[in-house]
Parts: sequence; C-alpha cells; structure tokens
Amino acid sequence: MTREGDVRRINTRHYGTSTHWLDETTSQCRMFLNEPPLLVSRLESGADHFVDRLPKTHSAAEQLLQRALLLDLAVHLGNAAHDAFHSHDSDRSGGSRRCEFQATTTLDEWLADLARSPGEAFRRWATRFVMVFHDVHTLECARRAQEYIQQCFRDRIALAPLARELRCASKHLRRSFKDLTGLSVREYQAELRFREALRLLEHTDLKIEAIAREVGYNSKKGLYRVVQERVGRTPLDFRKHCRSGRWHAPSSGEGIVSSF
Repeated sequence: MTREGDVRRINTRHYGTSTHWLDETTSQCRMFLNEPPLLVSRLESGADHFVDRLPKTHSAAEQLLQRALLLDLAVHLGNAAHDAFHSHDSDRSGGSRRCEFQATTTLDEWLADLARSPGEAFRRWATRFVMVFHDVHTLECARRAQEYIQQCFRDRIALAPLARELRCASKHLRRSFKDLTGLSVREYQAELRFREALRLLEHTDLKIEAIAREVGYNSKKGLYRVVQERVGRTPLDFRKHCRSGRWHAPSSGEGIVSSF
C-alpha cells in the first residue's frame, strides 16, 4: 500500500486535513488487511464492519484521499484472497494452478461511480468481488472437495470445516457440489464408504468388523445395516455370492450387478 509517511506529507502540506483522521483511516485499513484468516467468504461481512469503523470524512480532500486509500486496500485484499484460495493447490502440488481470474476487474464499477462515498463504494466492491469470485471458482471448489473426500472418506467430514479447509463459502460449496456430483457431501462420502466396503468384501478375507473400521463405520452393525438395505443381503451373503460369480462389487459410477 502507499507509504504512510508520503501520504501524511501530501495530506498536511497540500490539503491541511487532520493528521489524526489520516492516522485513524490508515490504521483501520492496515487492521483489515491483516485480519486472519483472509477468506473470500468473510470479505463481504468484514467489509461492512470495516466501513462502520472508518472515520467520517469532513472535506472533499478527505473524501478523495480516503477513496484512494480504499482503492489501494481493495486491490491488496482481492489479490491476497485469491492467492489464499489457490494456496491449497500450491501446498499440494508444489506449484500454482493457472487461473484466469483477475481481482482488479471487479473495480470497474467503483472507478466509474464517483457519486457514492468511499465507504459505500468499498462495500459495493466487496459484494461484487465475492459474487464474481464465486461465479468463477465455484466449480473448482466443488472439484477440490470431491478430490478431498475421495482421499479422506474414512474420516469424519462436515461441510463447514471442509469449506474452511478449501477456503470457500459453505453455501456455495453445498450448491456446487450437488450440481457436480448429484449428491450432498454426506451422501457422497457414504457412497464411497459403501463401495469400498463391498470391494473389501469381494476381494479380501477381512472380517466384517475389520472392514467396518477400515472404511469408517462406527461399528459392524452400521455396515450390516447399509449392506442389508442397499443389497438386500447380509455382508457375508454378498461375499458368498460374489465368489460364486453371481454378484460383484460396483466400480465407480456403476450400480450393483446381480444375476438373481
């Protein structure tokens, strides 16, 4: 951001505005920029609280200066939030995934509208940024969630912590994940557990209790219940019929095949 000393000298030398007002404005900008964690899902509500804390402007000079400071802040926030979102990919792959989104493109309306106060312009920018950001990244977030669940389906997974892990908003993840997979996060995880349990029943000699633990069920009763409901047979019956060639565990995207 613009160096405080430079801004203060310009401010006091040419405009005669309050040094205390400038100190408070720059302090609030700095605090908002450094608030952890910098998530897109928190940006809109954070912008409301930030603008409410800003000191009021009392002259055209202060309006102009505050607009410039908030514009600079918006650029830094937009880029930082975008980088934070993609740092998940960088952490996993050792490099950044290419993304065409440009945080500064959401500033067009602000630059064209000088009638609103700097604070109101900043609020409107935050709302627009979040909307455009999620429009661009929603499907990617759902795909990352799908990949995460495929790797960790044995663990307990809830939507809100998963959204925080992937640095996206819960409501956007819920909708986009259902659009992508046709299932909720919980349903998708349950399907993966079920399919892995059937695979282990068909291809291993593990006991039912061991398979239940392996795929993430709380007890073998849970595995018995879901297999009975969906297959119509107990796990042991399923194993026996698989080995007789009459059934087999489904592969990805396939239903249960039966010759009964």
